[in-house]
Amino acid sequence: MQDSISDRELTKQINELDELKNTFVALASHELRTPLNLIVGYLDLTLDELDKDPSKARKYLDIVAKNTHTLTRVVQELTDFTRLQLGKEITYLNPIPVGEAFIQTYELLKPNLNKKDITLIADLSREIQNLRYDGDSLIILFRNLLSNAAKFSEPGSKVKVTGTLDGEWLKIAIHDWAVPIPEGKRETIFEDFRQLENHLTRRYEGMGLGLAVARRTALFLGGNIKLTVRDDGNTFEVQLPLELRSST
Repeated sequence: MQDSISDRELTKQINELDELKNTFVALASHELRTPLNLIVGYLDLTLDELDKDPSKARKYLDIVAKNTHTLTRVVQELTDFTRLQLGKEITYLNPIPVGEAFIQTYELLKPNLNKKDITLIADLSREIQNLRYDGDSLIILFRNLLSNAAKFSEPGSKVKVTGTLDGEWLKIAIHDWAVPIPEGKRETIFEDFRQLENHLTRRYEGMGLGLAVARRTALFLGGNIKLTVRDDGNTFEVQLPLELRSST
């Protein structure tokens, strides 16, 4: 009987992995192919209009730039996800101040924030700003959580970042004013390839890996991410142990 149960469990795991693989291939193909096709198509149109109508060529280049940013974001999600799937240890070789990691991330995300006219508010104390931690990990956390907040926020809204020290913990919270996440989705959104909507019908771009990558990064660091849903939005709080920060 025990062998039979083990066989069923093994079959279930194989089926789940197969489903995960199929989802990955379908999403990756769609999310990579769509912006690539648009980039190639509009570059051809730009070349045709460059001498005849420079203003139209500029409009086409804006579309190329938008889809280049989309492609870059998808590739970055896949890179982060693969790194964590392979179980690569996080090494603390790039200690930088938390404030600098935030600024670097803001510069990366500025085009997407400006496109939706989203105001980013930072409330980080000087103590938090100067605190040195692994830069690569902080940027992964900031990038994925801020991208998620911006993606699901309405145009013209705001996103706020706060930071506090609580004993031996560094706590960074991302507050959005998007639609509150339904109760039944508050854990599944941290799973691989998950978004609030079905991947065949969703309105939002992306692989559905951002929150999964963020939580895994926090767990690798010995921390976690806690979601609090408010009446007017959502707060994702990253909790990181101070003892892992670089002392150099």
